[in-house]
Amino acid sequence: MKKFLVLICTLIVLFTSSCNFFKHSNSKIESKLNKNIKYERIIITSTRLAGRYTIFDQTSIKRFMNEIYGAKNVEGDITLQPDFFIEFYDSNKKVATFKYIAGITDENQPNLIDEEGNKYYVDSSIEDEFIKRIMKKEMFKGASDYYISLLEDVLNRIKQERQDNIKVYIDINKDYLVIKYLTSVDMRNIYDSVKIQGIEIVENENQADYVINIVTSEYKDTKVVANVSIKDKSNYTKKLFYEGNRVDGKITSYFIKNK
Repeated sequence: MKKFLVLICTLIVLFTSSCNFFKHSNSKIESKLNKNIKYERIIITSTRLAGRYTIFDQTSIKRFMNEIYGAKNVEGDITLQPDFFIEFYDSNKKVATFKYIAGITDENQPNLIDEEGNKYYVDSSIEDEFIKRIMKKEMFKGASDYYISLLEDVLNRIKQERQDNIKVYIDINKDYLVIKYLTSVDMRNIYDSVKIQGIEIVENENQADYVINIVTSEYKDTKVVANVSIKDKSNYTKKLFYEGNRVDGKITSYFIKNK
């Protein structure tokens, strides 16, 4: 009797483990990534920097593929730019490419998009395989604080000219020195964190009273240097030069002058 109970318990454990490993497959994804193919490698490439990571190990590939096969179909709007391209290879042949937006945890929001534009949510645990290796985010831990403190200073200067009901568009998309270490979610959170009464940050440049462009020329442990341009609706542009000191990832003081 005791041996029989041990056998039953063993079978239950094996069955449970098997169920956890082989998730229910998404038929749309299976039509693009055939389960009968033994994938040789998966290449993940950043959209913002010359960084990529290749998964060769078959155990890691199977674990990664299991999460991809288990992705959920979703219909949410995509408001963020993809952070990575994920390419699947069978020998030397590329089978499929997906776009991936990092840092999304809401299962009703898409973070995986195929070549036909179909949208899915895949468990963000797949990021454990590549994001730290590619982005080296620990090098730019203070990037969010840097942008927030800089933008608050810029916006307060704009507010000195107009008191309220100001709409601004902020462009950091070409600030490659810093944003290559940030995800689209990081950048959205930066905009959401800048709170200046009477100023609204808009997503469309055509809606804005002012367009702010930031280009960081130096970003070190103790020092940051940036050039900021502020363009109004008449296309008049004011240029500012910022130089700041950093302590524990935060700007403690700025030297500012008109450029």
